[in-house]
Amino acid sequence: MKNKIIETKQEFYWQFVDEYLNLLSQLCAVYEDKVFFEKLCDLKNYLDEKLSLESEGDIAKRYVVILQESKN
Repeated sequence: MKNKIIETKQEFYWQFVDEYLNLLSQLCAVYEDKVFFEKLCDLKNYLDEKLSLESEGDIAKRYVVILQESKN
């Protein structure tokens, strides 16, 4: 059976912010500050909604695509 591939375009900077917040959440000090941790969780939940995909399937690959205007 051949799998259907779904292409989803998302702005790179939101992916970057998501990765940055993932790194922050791995710091032990973040868990000690309850207010900061709560706000971080709120941001993560917001980004999870913003970056949600159409399908529940596994992500096969991730790419960065550069779109450039030609000078010609």
